[in-house]
Amino acid sequence: MSSIGKGAPVPVLDRGRPGRAPVSAAQAFGISVFPLLGTRLSVSGMPVPDVFVLLGGCGAIGAAVYAVGGGGRWLLEALAAALNVVAHR
Repeated sequence: MSSIGKGAPVPVLDRGRPGRAPVSAAQAFGISVFPLLGTRLSVSGMPVPDVFVLLGGCGAIGAAVYAVGGGGRWLLEALAAALNVVAHR
């Protein structure tokens, strides 16, 4: 038996965007630190191509960890995105 009477408004659950968690402080901090770290390394004398390789590797590791932590579907999406980037070089 339902607790909602005939003609009563149906309660709606607001779940936000389906399948997406809000951005955490750690994610926002990580995104903002990359340009600052790259600038600091470049100013200190590290060649710019080496800065890109280092920060790109760090970003790839972080993306892989995030994808694995998010479950199999996220891992497949991250892999597909990475392959798409590599294929369009």
